[in-house]
Amino acid sequence: MFRPPPYARIALVTLVVAIAAGTLATTSRLPIAPSRVAAATRPPARTVQPPWFRMHVASSVVSFWTPETMPAGAPPVRGRAGILVDMDTGEILWERQADLELAPASLTKVLTSLVALENFTPDQLVTVTADALGQSSADTLMGLKAGETLSIEELLDGMLLPSGDDAASAMAVDTVGEARFVAAMNAQVVALGLADSHFSATAGLDDPALYSSAYDLAVIAAYTYQQFPLFDQIVNTRTINLPATALHPAFHLHNLDALLQAYPAAVGIKPGWTGNAGACLIGMAVRDGHHLLSVLLSANYPARIESRLFDWGFELEGLPPLLPPTPAPKPTPAT
Repeated sequence: MFRPPPYARIALVTLVVAIAAGTLATTSRLPIAPSRVAAATRPPARTVQPPWFRMHVASSVVSFWTPETMPAGAPPVRGRAGILVDMDTGEILWERQADLELAPASLTKVLTSLVALENFTPDQLVTVTADALGQSSADTLMGLKAGETLSIEELLDGMLLPSGDDAASAMAVDTVGEARFVAAMNAQVVALGLADSHFSATAGLDDPALYSSAYDLAVIAAYTYQQFPLFDQIVNTRTINLPATALHPAFHLHNLDALLQAYPAAVGIKPGWTGNAGACLIGMAVRDGHHLLSVLLSANYPARIESRLFDWGFELEGLPPLLPPTPAPKPTPAT
């Protein structure tokens, strides 16, 4: 039995595709000019473009399916919502409230990466302005300063490894403007057939207007991973040293993703945390050509939990576990 997108979502995707094919194209196509006859008889109507106009939005149908009988024996999971998907088949192996709308914290930056990679080349230069800065000292930061110039790839390094909110902001503010970039993020969500997400900024700080679901985040991560090898390379790197240039100082970037240390077959993708969201994680692991993807929202120690989920998922593929057995609780002595 297949899961979403249901007919309502498909209709919404069709609308976006139709928009992309006409005068409100998300590609470089310009609006159709009014005819000369119309121009001679009345003033041309003012064309109001959507905020994401001339931002490219990839149209794709990505969906996962639920088997009639879910595999038994999944390890215990403490968390509000989550999902484990076999990316090779699209089968959902385990889920809990996967459509529940929750704060995604810095998992937002996976979608930010997708929009950036769809629209900019990795070597495109971006000069950081003061408008993109001013984050709280409590935020995770790359350490940017106004006037520095970095490439899109370098900003992705700083956004995905130390989870730099300043890099996420500069990616939007100093390219096309935050409003247009965020509008493209939401258009991209619709174009992927998703209905449980809305984004109001690029970094993922708590905001009632910024929410997503484990299912939607799994689709976003799966599409980004499949389409952009540069993204895959960055999230699977533990440390990146950007040498000083005439345009910026040196940056020493360390990956905050504990999954890379917790599970030997892990290849990234992105952790997150805020006071409202709690600890969150999108993780991927690869063994013997098998790809598993997991999302946990509001879960304590999500890297440990996903490690156990991955080991169990690979056992379903006939692979031996990589982790030692979970020790059984000691019996309480009788009094």
